[in-house]
Amino acid sequence: MTLPIRILATVATIWFLREARDLLIPIALGILISYALEPIVSWLESRGIKRLFGAGLVMLIVLAMAGAGVYALRDDALDVMRAVPQAIERARETVFSQIGIDSSASGRATGAATTAGQPPGLRSVLSLGGHLVVVFFLIFFLLISTPRFRERLLEFAGSNAGQRRTAAIIIDDINTQIQRYLLVLLVTAILVGAATWAVLAWQKLPHAAMWGILAGLFNSIPYFGPVIVGGGLFAVALGEGGGMSQALQVSGAALLITSLEGWLLTPALMGKAERMNVLAVFIGLLVWIWLWGEWGTILAVPMLAVIKSVADHVEGLKRFGRLMAP
Repeated sequence: MTLPIRILATVATIWFLREARDLLIPIALGILISYALEPIVSWLESRGIKRLFGAGLVMLIVLAMAGAGVYALRDDALDVMRAVPQAIERARETVFSQIGIDSSASGRATGAATTAGQPPGLRSVLSLGGHLVVVFFLIFFLLISTPRFRERLLEFAGSNAGQRRTAAIIIDDINTQIQRYLLVLLVTAILVGAATWAVLAWQKLPHAAMWGILAGLFNSIPYFGPVIVGGGLFAVALGEGGGMSQALQVSGAALLITSLEGWLLTPALMGKAERMNVLAVFIGLLVWIWLWGEWGTILAVPMLAVIKSVADHVEGLKRFGRLMAP
């Protein structure tokens, strides 16, 4: 393949990923979640439960747990959603007053812009509900057809034995990397969430449990996630009247927890194949945010892991895989 054709193919692929994001994002989410649930379904199948019934049971349990969690935390979630914009406004006024800037004019302009830019709530809820239904059924179908789906993928490699062997290695490598990444993500989210909740409860910040859950969830977003949580905590603590020092202590504690997790825990849990250099991850994160918006922050690292797995085993792409390596 000549260089101009490669450039055209790359541009066409990027254009397709961006234009078809409404179709591709639910598919990518479904595949990612199915990777997390596949070991449980396989374990049930090894105990004599048919894959169809095992997948249905797992999906019902996940749905019940998600529903119970949303119901139990609904009041705290609504309080946090109401409190954060008000806290940000009070924090902005406090900071502006300390540096001698009149915040009234900018506050009116910000409020008008925010009101004008608000999306229709009902439309957003219906869109989210539709995406969740699609993702739910996609996960279920992927779980019941995983063994046959792997065989169908190998058929695309052609009849050459070497190509099929390489394709099988790539598929198994992707499976191992994604499942390990999701396991590490779960462990670190639980630890970061619990530690953040304990610190915020000790500092008597309102809704400490909800902020702990948010810290655990946003910890899956490289670089930006902890900053978002730290900024939200800074605004809330400052808006509650705790003063600049307490706001810095609260946000600093949250950032310290995620920093220690990122420096010490995650590198120890990640295998060598899953590790990528920080520049590759950061640039990849920016690219996937540009392609898929906020969903790109969640899917960037798994997509980069897939790209690196393919590059590590395809002769023409090995230099690109080494470029992404730590």
